[in-house]
Parts: sequence; C-alpha cells; structure tokens
Amino acid sequence: MEPQVAVRQISAKRVATGTWTTEWEIRNLGAASLKILAARFPHGKFRWQELEFAPAIDLGSKEARKLKLEVRCEEPAGAEVENAFLILRVLQREEPWLILARLRVRVSEDGAPATTTELITAQRVGFSSQRAGG
Repeated sequence: MEPQVAVRQISAKRVATGTWTTEWEIRNLGAASLKILAARFPHGKFRWQELEFAPAIDLGSKEARKLKLEVRCEEPAGAEVENAFLILRVLQREEPWLILARLRVRVSEDGAPATTTELITAQRVGFSSQRAGG
C-alpha cells in the first residue's frame, strides 16, 4: 500500500526579500512507518532546491512531525500560485516513494505565502521504468 500523509503549512517567516522559512506539519495517516529522506518545492513561483535530511526523519504510524523548510516566493500581495508542490522523498518498508502534495499559494498583504493543500498522491520511485511482465 502506498504512503498516506496529511500536509499542512503552519507558518511563514521572512528571512530575506522573497525568502521565507516555512513550518509544515506532516502527519503519517498509514499503518506503516515512514522515513522522510528529503523535501523540495519545484514550482517557479514557489521554489527551493531539495533538502536532504541526515539522519532521515522517522515518522511512525499516526504520528506527526514539524519540518522547517526554506521557500522562495516573490509574488506580489494578493497573488495566487496554482499547482505548486511540496515533494517528499520517503521510504516505506524500505521501498522508495515520492509524495506529491499539490498546493495553492495565496500571498498575504505582507507578502507571506500561505498554502492550502489540494491533493496528495504517492508514486513508487522507478515505477515508470518497470515493464509489465518483466
């Protein structure tokens, strides 16, 4: 069974012009524990390169953890960014997965990004290169 999580942004604090430290709650909704290996924001208007966690962050069944992640968002107050993503690389039962949390970003009057999680999916790493029957 694929990993199941809930993702929620808790806060955003400006660290430089257009750069924010954001805090997130990641909750494991599944029965199997997870190891969070890395996180990234790939959207051009809500972005940050991959951050690897060493050691990996253990997330037991039904547990939640808070993560602090930098993000670059330079959109003007009132702007909306659609189809932004938080992508988590995780291990579940020693199998690698990508968790893709699709976000809608609304920029507040002070420029802070505030997200709403719209959809969360998971993909087994390497699934597209596996051939049927082989």
